[in-house]
Amino acid sequence: MNPQSQRDGKDRSPFSFFNRGRLMLIDKKGEALFSNYSSTLVSPKLIRLTPNLTVALFELMKLIPAKYTLLKALKEGKLNPDYPIIETSSGTYAQGLALVCRELDLPFIIISDPVIDPALQSRLVALGGKVQIIERSIDNLNIQTLRLQALRDYLFSHPQAFWPAQYDNPDNRHAYTPFADLLLENLRSPLTLIGAVGSGGSTCGTIERLREVNTDTRLIGVDTFGSVLFGLPAGKRKLRGLGNSLLPKNVIHSSFDEVHWVSAHCAYKALRELYSKTGLYCGPTTGAAFHVARWIANKNRDEEVVFIAPDSGHRYTHTVYSDRWIGEEGIDLNAPFPSPLHIDSLSEVGKEWAYFNWKRQPYEQVVNHHG
Repeated sequence: MNPQSQRDGKDRSPFSFFNRGRLMLIDKKGEALFSNYSSTLVSPKLIRLTPNLTVALFELMKLIPAKYTLLKALKEGKLNPDYPIIETSSGTYAQGLALVCRELDLPFIIISDPVIDPALQSRLVALGGKVQIIERSIDNLNIQTLRLQALRDYLFSHPQAFWPAQYDNPDNRHAYTPFADLLLENLRSPLTLIGAVGSGGSTCGTIERLREVNTDTRLIGVDTFGSVLFGLPAGKRKLRGLGNSLLPKNVIHSSFDEVHWVSAHCAYKALRELYSKTGLYCGPTTGAAFHVARWIANKNRDEEVVFIAPDSGHRYTHTVYSDRWIGEEGIDLNAPFPSPLHIDSLSEVGKEWAYFNWKRQPYEQVVNHHG
């Protein structure tokens, strides 16, 4: 028991999460009895939607890298439980991190910005966290840059705090090995994996393990306009939960066979269609991935296609799932979807839906030759 635990009378020992030197993302007391809530969220449900299209349905996918990173840091002595965990996030990574910190009784700080959902902010505080909101500066610097600068300023003053560094820490990718093994156990190989790209952890981490078994496994990334991840200029991103205004190290560009850019309208329409036809209640990031995945599956009926649904839709009840809101956004749910624009140069990208054959090339090679 550490000194702080002795002082406050709490046993904050993390060792129930370790078993013979291995990290236990799932901690169980019995076949159907879990030791904590986070253990119930690690494995997705695999659901067949069509003969060759499967969804990997998570309730809170970003909890996986948050939990893996914290447990590994505790095990290796890189994390002092008496000092805060600090991370920058405006979405589900913050939610997952908060839940794990609560279970381990670790203090945490989330640095975010005004786009954070007020209900999510309240939940973070209710779990014992502190939330710092960074407003845009006069010179209108990138908000993620400002968030990272605030985080680094805190670490400079509090060097014993721990930063999971979701964008650059390879533990983010390594956390998805069990998910990849689940796909290998239940689906035909090689398969085509389709997922929205933000930090790069889920897509690039999963494909690393899948290609250890079969190098023919394809990876299709889904991005949005205004995101810099795959060579487009930075801009306002209406569709949140994917894309980025920074280039995370966990985005391994040479892992991608194909990249699609999807507009917010396409993602919202696809999400509403997914719900009306299947009852799956997910977030807009899932809508973007589904929009691409069903097109790929329809084009290639002999191909095993699986797409990632990273979170539930409860944060979007009053927006994407509201007919009034959809109408105010000018979206006609009955209008046909646009056809995808196949581009040979990044400068040709359209406004609704475009795709590029990335061919597992490094970022610099694509941008220098096709930018």
